[in-house]
Amino acid sequence: MEKYATLKNQYTDLLSLDEMCRVCKIAKRSARYLVEHGIVPAIDTGKTTWRYKIAIDDVITYLRKREEIGSMIPPGAVSSRHKSRAYVQFGNRKSFSEMVTPGNEAEVAEYFNYIYADCENVLTTTAIAEMTGLYRGTILQLAKSGHIKSIEATPKYLIPKVYLLEFVVTRRFLEARSNSELFRKILGGFEIWQTTK
Repeated sequence: MEKYATLKNQYTDLLSLDEMCRVCKIAKRSARYLVEHGIVPAIDTGKTTWRYKIAIDDVITYLRKREEIGSMIPPGAVSSRHKSRAYVQFGNRKSFSEMVTPGNEAEVAEYFNYIYADCENVLTTTAIAEMTGLYRGTILQLAKSGHIKSIEATPKYLIPKVYLLEFVVTRRFLEARSNSELFRKILGGFEIWQTTK
């Protein structure tokens, strides 16, 4: 659509979170929600300034999808007044196994491949922990026991992305439960992705 084509002339290929807010005409809290839940893919630099780098093409894809299906942010999810309600909504889902029907486990791998499409092909245990929401100690144990296939490179394990995608459809991961906030966010993101794909 021509109205979106002009955005590519107005902005660089990578946007900051503030620029995404201006383009989408949304509050920063909403933009952060979209990015942190994988609805709009982003590179998390971990830096204080310009933490997220968001491709203008991904923002345009989001805008087009929003026109078709409406807001992709659940009611109350970004309102501090209703924060507890949002956590009830996502917190009652304790594992991926409760969110996929038998035979559709491949959906989980599809989701991870979608939100981490731009990540490296070979990952560290720290990166895997951040991507799955599981604790790094847990990832190390799983790598040592062979539940996650890896390339042992003393003193650390390197895990190809393809092995991560194999792991996330196993019962070991699907039934995993974690109290980490990141794990809850990933579960919430998966639930939204299921309804919008």
